[in-house]
Amino acid sequence: MKEHGRSGDTRDESQDKTFSVIDRRPVFQDETSAALEPRYPSVVEELKARTEEAERRAREISAAYRRIEEEREAFRVRLARDLERRVEIARVEMMRKVLGVLDDLDRAIAVGAGSQGAGGLLSGVTLIRDHLLQILASEGAQGLDLVGQRFDPAVAEAVSVQETDDAARDNLVLEESGRGYTLGATLLRPARVRVARYSGAASPDQHPDDAAPAGGDSRDAALPGPRSRLE
Repeated sequence: MKEHGRSGDTRDESQDKTFSVIDRRPVFQDETSAALEPRYPSVVEELKARTEEAERRAREISAAYRRIEEEREAFRVRLARDLERRVEIARVEMMRKVLGVLDDLDRAIAVGAGSQGAGGLLSGVTLIRDHLLQILASEGAQGLDLVGQRFDPAVAEAVSVQETDDAARDNLVLEESGRGYTLGATLLRPARVRVARYSGAASPDQHPDDAAPAGGDSRDAALPGPRSRLE
């Protein structure tokens, strides 16, 4: 009976005991900042720094590459523009040389027209001249038809003048002694023309210093030449 009572008291004492837990972990003063800036092992931090540096260098290299490409493209554009300009200049110079050959053919035709027995040779030279004119036209060269139009010193050169009593004919082109040609907006050569001048008044294009000297023939006084020629 006593033993039974002692064992019962032991169970009652064990059930009445309470347990308490003490948290001895360090407490952070600022839990929010600690959560925002997690700490990594040193190896991970080093790899992260290397990655950020590599990304920065990659961005710098990419930006430098884009600048080089832009400069290269601008250089190609300038080079192409300069090449086109040089080709156009060479084309104009060649056209002018061909016009000199055309003038020689015209003189040969004029001489042959007054000679007897030159019919076959004259027809051959005429065919060559016509073929040359077709080639010039295919390249864009066009002749100027100025007879009956107002004299324009930008495209024509007055080699002589002829007085007229008709005021309406003043400053009109009467005759072409040499035909002018253009290539697009470029003047290959100005036309050589004879211009009418009203005898009752001075031409508006004539400067007082350009008047014919005393005792001279007014028909031989040249008007101002072309003011602008596209080279």
